[in-house]
Amino acid sequence: PLDQAEGAILAHSEALQSGRLRKGTVLTRADLDALAAAGLHEVTVARLASSDLHEDTAATRIAAALVPDPGEQGLRLTVAATGRVNIHAVAAGVVVLDAAAIHALNCVNPMITLATVPPCQRIEAGGMVATVKIIAYGVDAGDVAGACLAAPAALRLARPGYTTATLIETQTGDEVPNSKGRAALAARLARLGVALTDRVVVAHDAAAVASAIRDA
Repeated sequence: PLDQAEGAILAHSEALQSGRLRKGTVLTRADLDALAAAGLHEVTVARLASSDLHEDTAATRIAAALVPDPGEQGLRLTVAATGRVNIHAVAAGVVVLDAAAIHALNCVNPMITLATVPPCQRIEAGGMVATVKIIAYGVDAGDVAGACLAAPAALRLARPGYTTATLIETQTGDEVPNSKGRAALAARLARLGVALTDRVVVAHDAAAVASAIRDA
């Protein structure tokens, strides 16, 4: 009944005369008046137990445990909303994660989930590395603590160690190698923030290649 729903969490979105009241809303007196004006007498709600944490608080704590040092780990956390925190890469690189720890986190409580990209996934700046999602509107605080302990600092971004690379191409005779392969390699490296230096083409023999390597 509406007269018992103040402070509870709306379980399903409801249509109002002025729009829509979204699920997950913590109901205020004004919300209840609007629901009554729309002709409703009761709504389905969730109430948190004293031992529960709200979904956003729970997601925030777990994400902070996964990424305690965003600058060092090369990751950025979004603000929690609807029980979700997204984790993004701040630069191009390769994702390094502790799969066993992540599996352990996901076994703590079915309402606590962490989804990630595969290990060693190449990712661009801003790409999503992982998502923490609390399925219910709240979850037991002890289980949240257990999830935090299961996977501390379990994600990071490995950034390229170099900003430039040299491709040494060889040729037999006077014909310069086709540039198609170089273009493909340049595109792959660019996605990691690595640039190719000027083109180097040398004769197809050991001395010429050795000299080019020393110059590079």
